[in-house]
Amino acid sequence: MSKLNWLDRQGLAWLVVVLCSGFFAASCATEEAGNSLIFASSADATTLDPHNTTDSQSDQVIWMLYNALIRYDENMQFVPDLATSWSVADDDLTWTFNLREGVRFHDGVPFDAHAVKANFDRVLDPEQGHNRRSLFMPIERVDVVDDFTMNVVTRYPFGAFEPMMAHVSAVIVSPKMAAEKGKDFGYSADAVSGTGPFRAVRWRKDLELIIERNDDYWGDPAKLDEIIYRPIPEAASRIIALESGDVDVITHIPPSDLSRLEEDPFVTITKTLSIGAQQFRFHCKREPFTDPRVRQAVSYAIDRRSIIDNLMPGMVQASTGPLTPRMRGRADLGEFPYDPDKARALLTEAGYPDGFETTINTTARYNMGVELAQAVAAQLAEVGIQAEIEVLEWGSLRQYWGGLLPEDCPLEIFIMGAGASSADADWGLRPIFATQERNENNYGFYSNEEFDALIMEAMREVDTEKRNALYHRAQEIVYLEDPGAVWMYDNFHVVGSRSNVSDLTTSPLGLVTFERAFLTQ
Repeated sequence: MSKLNWLDRQGLAWLVVVLCSGFFAASCATEEAGNSLIFASSADATTLDPHNTTDSQSDQVIWMLYNALIRYDENMQFVPDLATSWSVADDDLTWTFNLREGVRFHDGVPFDAHAVKANFDRVLDPEQGHNRRSLFMPIERVDVVDDFTMNVVTRYPFGAFEPMMAHVSAVIVSPKMAAEKGKDFGYSADAVSGTGPFRAVRWRKDLELIIERNDDYWGDPAKLDEIIYRPIPEAASRIIALESGDVDVITHIPPSDLSRLEEDPFVTITKTLSIGAQQFRFHCKREPFTDPRVRQAVSYAIDRRSIIDNLMPGMVQASTGPLTPRMRGRADLGEFPYDPDKARALLTEAGYPDGFETTINTTARYNMGVELAQAVAAQLAEVGIQAEIEVLEWGSLRQYWGGLLPEDCPLEIFIMGAGASSADADWGLRPIFATQERNENNYGFYSNEEFDALIMEAMREVDTEKRNALYHRAQEIVYLEDPGAVWMYDNFHVVGSRSNVSDLTTSPLGLVTFERAFLTQ
């Protein structure tokens, strides 16, 4: 491998990066060019087990190693992957898949209907406790018809069946490798086996993850020999590395650096409107946020346009509903208006004429997360709400998201990213806002009976027009009437690459993949 080993660079690495600018940067890029691409991520992958992935850093590597039966293309249309065709029976319960022949997993095991059944049996097994089990709960069983034909039978007509099957957690793993490795599957390079265009080679946690081209791939072969995923948590360091040519591709670009990078002749910026949005959630079981009027007041008190223009220029667009325009079933309800007078009136009506004190929890993990909380707090103060800001490490914030009773969660207003990885209204609304005793996914303990009824009816509706009408009403409730969150803006997925990188795949799912990518000198 022509690129220097990452560990060997320590100490002098960033000195070389800083010096390697201008013409010298171009020389360095040419010198290191070849068929090895370095992608600098903001964090390392957590797991390469698709049945347990919950973060985009893991997802974008998983899509290089595995295939699903069907998948989204760049226009968010369903296309064949390991299935050549699929159809649903008149009962709206039985989905038949015709599978691709002649495919092998990286460990040499043949792909067939038995392998697919083993995958769904694995993720649905309650004894194994996989993170993504709840996603696939609509599935009753998988039946093998013959080696390359299978049926997936759902418990009820399920309107989001295809989005579920195109989800990253529906990719197919080698049943042999999964059985041999058990709970260790997906947590080291030698415990991974899929059918994808690349295979895992080496994984040194928080240092680098290397995958190489699968020369036995069933589809069009990748043009790159290898991809090196290198976590660089500090945004400034990622920017310097891209500008110098020390890395080829980065994401999570700070707004303050965007315009400079757009003017750099050696850098290409790609923007894709994503499924992701930024919001602040309420603890809806904690006073005063038990009252919908208080939550409405907070929403009216925030000038989103001012925040977007000052903090996130070129990176986002104003939200017009709980789901972004890239989501199936989304409703365009318009921007939530900035109206501080109405906010004060609602607070008075709710019994808080002088406002109240609260805490906003945020984290630097989100782009401009601390600055965003500061801007929101300043605007809330204008209507009498005094908000103290508490900045938490990502792990500290996450400990309050999952499995807690309302009395055990101290959060009041807290930052959160939003975006269903299935790109569908079902997964974008049901797990996040449907009533739960513990905050398994509904992190703010939101509960509304009409919303719950609509969501459950929509989940079982397969007629697109009727389904969308149900979701439209549900979104009116959670966005306008009984707000479950303050939606701030919809995010663009922004990718920075060296100008000699061609044919990146950037997805509205917030992923960048390299199945077609190549480097030029």
